[in-house]
Amino acid sequence: MHDARLMPSLADIRAPLLELHKTLVDAERESYERSRGRMQDGEFLKALIDDPAFAWLGALTALIVRLEELEPAVLSKEYVAEIRRLLKPDSSGSPFQRKYQDLLQDRPEALVAHGAVMRALQA
Repeated sequence: MHDARLMPSLADIRAPLLELHKTLVDAERESYERSRGRMQDGEFLKALIDDPAFAWLGALTALIVRLEELEPAVLSKEYVAEIRRLLKPDSSGSPFQRKYQDLLQDRPEALVAHGAVMRALQA
């Protein structure tokens, strides 16, 4: 981080957030293919976009897209709060938070990626 008094920069959070997204997609792909058989990358991408089973990932995907469009190098407090809110596992929360909680409990690599994002958010 550039200055401890500032909020995290986009550069600080970008890589850990993308790695978390990749980890979640990989975990879901493994589970999806277990029940449907191995898929080519293009087939899986189509399923990722079209299949309602993956709709829960949309919240994180949309957040990442919005962050990529940001002009300032430093994230606003509102964006940091939104990231923390979204990535708060909650069995009675949003569809993302419920599924996210399950994956954090079942997949050590998801927990590691989550920790990296939380560390990057430390101001």
